[in-house]
Amino acid sequence: METEIEIKFIFSSEFELELYQKINAQHFISSKTQLLHNVYFDTADRALRKMDMGLRVRSCENRSVQTIKTAGRVIGGLHQRPEYNEPIEGARPELSRFNSKIWPDDCDIKSLESELFPMFTIDFERQTWLVEMADDTLIEVAYDRGFIESNQGKVAICEIELELVKGDEKQLFVLGNDIALLPEVRLGNVSKAQRGYMLTDKALFKVKPLSHSPLFPSMSVEQALLTNMQHGLRHIQYHESCYIESCQDDALIELLTGIKFLHQNLKLFKQSSPLLLKASWIEDLHWLARAFSWIDQRSTYQSLLENRGYYLRKLPKFKSLLKKLEIQDNNLPKKQDVLELLKSTRYCQFILNITQWLIQFEKSTFSSEKANSINDFARGYLTSAWEELRVGLTSEKENQLLAYQGLLEANLLIGLSVGNLFSEEKNTAFRSPWLDIKQGLKELAMINVIADFAEQEVDTERRSEYIKWIKRKEESLLHALEQSKEQALLKEIYWRDSIYQ
Repeated sequence: METEIEIKFIFSSEFELELYQKINAQHFISSKTQLLHNVYFDTADRALRKMDMGLRVRSCENRSVQTIKTAGRVIGGLHQRPEYNEPIEGARPELSRFNSKIWPDDCDIKSLESELFPMFTIDFERQTWLVEMADDTLIEVAYDRGFIESNQGKVAICEIELELVKGDEKQLFVLGNDIALLPEVRLGNVSKAQRGYMLTDKALFKVKPLSHSPLFPSMSVEQALLTNMQHGLRHIQYHESCYIESCQDDALIELLTGIKFLHQNLKLFKQSSPLLLKASWIEDLHWLARAFSWIDQRSTYQSLLENRGYYLRKLPKFKSLLKKLEIQDNNLPKKQDVLELLKSTRYCQFILNITQWLIQFEKSTFSSEKANSINDFARGYLTSAWEELRVGLTSEKENQLLAYQGLLEANLLIGLSVGNLFSEEKNTAFRSPWLDIKQGLKELAMINVIADFAEQEVDTERRSEYIKWIKRKEESLLHALEQSKEQALLKEIYWRDSIYQ
């Protein structure tokens, strides 16, 4: 068995001359070019996929090798995955050649092999260089150009992979930071095999809401921090891929949610892990948050323009108002601006730096003291955070919800950070009215946009109509929000008792 440790970059062959210049600046001791033909196998019901395994037969220069890759993990662009290789004759897998220990106890190898069929092929030219780095480290740089093909179609691939052959893992990131300076390069957290399955199954990157971080009670606070940061990074990278594939604005909303989640966890854990705030990627996280700060505004404009402005249909000079909204929306960053940012050197280095930090943090010694348990930490933080919001919302100030909108969003993110430790049923019941309030505040933001237009309106009669509409909408919405708030404040606190006790 071998364990691959590699950093994968998505690249464009348009800039391969710059890549060659980068490689030539390194001290490499050998290089070669090969044509690799890869056939990936599975059963009709995806038996291998369900076991988190990937099976391929690779042919090169009249030799065939079958490979099983078992469940590994991906952090940022770093891939770590155990693999088993066996030479074979021909193009059909022979599962009995693999070590029997890799299979589940109840797996019938002969039956499984009989049901295998070719799912997709990946053919590419691979150029490799064996690069010498400091600390007696060898890294293989592979530049792959080719195609994934199945009965559902064909897609191009162009990737750079840095694989640790021997030596210090840190040197992967030294070389990786140099590769990150290439034009339009970005970290890849999806393998060729995953992309092959997606093509075969006609699967696309679909926008999905941020889920609860998968914490469990035996974790220390430090382990929970590590899990949460990985969770947020995965959400960001998934929706980065989603946007690049489809350019959906909803993908950017979720990407920003991932950024906010990481930022909230900095606040959540800064006292228990003081060195966290000195991490090299913090400044770039803040830069990224600023770079996407317009997304909420875009969401508001798009909601107003939805269905040809149905929400605004009763306002005077309706079509004129829609044109003004479209102008405002068009003044915000465009798709090309977003794509340039996601393919920028700074963004690529941010993903690379947080990946390296996560790997190093994981290797540090975690405290096992009971006082440092995540359960106690989570209860204490949830209690203080929600109490601050409760006190604010029960004050006598008017429109408290608007004043505490930021705190509400922060508390909901804290719930996603540590809520998995407690009863899912009680958690859902507690969060439901608060999520209704969050949605209501989005509508209030829409009303406020029209209020801004009303202030600029010179026609007094039209301005009066705007104000009447705004007042009517606000009164109805604020009444509903107030009712939701009263319900929310009465909900049972879900973190009082852990379901694991």
